Amino acid sequence: MELIIDVLILFIVLGCVLKLSLWRWWQRMAYSLLLGCFSWWSVRYAVLQSKTQIADYLQNTDALQSMAILVTIESALGFAFCLSWLGGKKRGTWYASLLMFPVVFYLLTQTIFALTGIDFETTACGFALLIAVLLPLLAELVRWLLPDADSRVEIYLLTVIFICLLGLISTESGTMVYSVKESPIDWKSLGLTFAFFAALFVVGIIINRVVWTIRNIKNK
Repeated sequence: MELIIDVLILFIVLGCVLKLSLWRWWQRMAYSLLLGCFSWWSVRYAVLQSKTQIADYLQNTDALQSMAILVTIESALGFAFCLSWLGGKKRGTWYASLLMFPVVFYLLTQTIFALTGIDFETTACGFALLIAVLLPLLAELVRWLLPDADSRVEIYLLTVIFICLLGLISTESGTMVYSVKESPIDWKSLGLTFAFFAALFVVGIIINRVVWTIRNIKNK
């Protein structure tokens, strides 16, 4: 389960960086500073956590289902943004990621666990500074590697798909841990889920192709 959560966190951070690459430099700085201030403020709660509490939380079915709902909502917003962008309407660019806040809190607790013997305030200060500096740099690196904004949005769409699927998988895994016999894998539901996202992907490609064709006709 922890491996799935780690992969999910990786894709959430990647999606956030891709979205920030579409912002102006001062907007990226403002969002990163906000995350840094949040990590500094939340250290008072992070120090109260323990590895056992976090492990119990990651094995709690209700908690995982609540997390899956948040991930699904975030993914829906991501899908809406991608379809709007590829349709020629650049709406929703202002929204980065609310999931980054729990991700930052989780990473802060893991950092505190790893840096034993170091003052909590010092750890929180260094972590907040790292967040505030690293995110804008990563976004700028993505802009340099992928100058075309449409290409970054397409990669962001794939990232959103992975985030949504990992959110659903994490919930299913939590259910299997508690009740294997009473709750077998629902292959039909999983198949319908994959088919649904595949259909969305195909629709997005078709819409992009139609818009591209219309633009070419108008230019001629």
